[in-house]
Amino acid sequence: MIKRRIGVATAALGLAALGLTVPGTAQAATEGATGALAGCADVWRAHQGDGNMWAFSGSDCSGTELGHSPSWDSDWSNSSGPFRGDDNDRATSLVNTGTQGGRDTVAFYLSSGYEGGHGCVTFGEKYVTNLNDDTFTSGVAANNAISSHQWVTASACSRFFH
Repeated sequence: MIKRRIGVATAALGLAALGLTVPGTAQAATEGATGALAGCADVWRAHQGDGNMWAFSGSDCSGTELGHSPSWDSDWSNSSGPFRGDDNDRATSLVNTGTQGGRDTVAFYLSSGYEGGHGCVTFGEKYVTNLNDDTFTSGVAANNAISSHQWVTASACSRFFH
């Protein structure tokens, strides 16, 4: 019994030394050995085609994962839907891991109810690592200002985050 525990512990340490982990959740799948998010490119690679959009509080998908969803949410500040309460006005980076075809673009809005101007992330664009230089169609800065989102076609967008 002691030899088996030592063997398992040695194997776990060996995997950790190589930077390999076995994640238990979707967020854990985006985390490296240090527990920090590996970046938007890694989030996209790990989840591409799963039908979700992701939002994070920090740049390059760091900080808190505010949430991910295959659906829409007309009010990130309320207590229903995939984004809730303090998720509102906190997004700095975004990832589109949706599926290609049809409504494969995510439109993000300044206000609840899909109002106040929009900015989009297409399926082909994949992610936005920092919203600091982006604005909504209304001219308002997009960083820490998203209050709702929905899936649309790219032709429904007149502004694209980069």
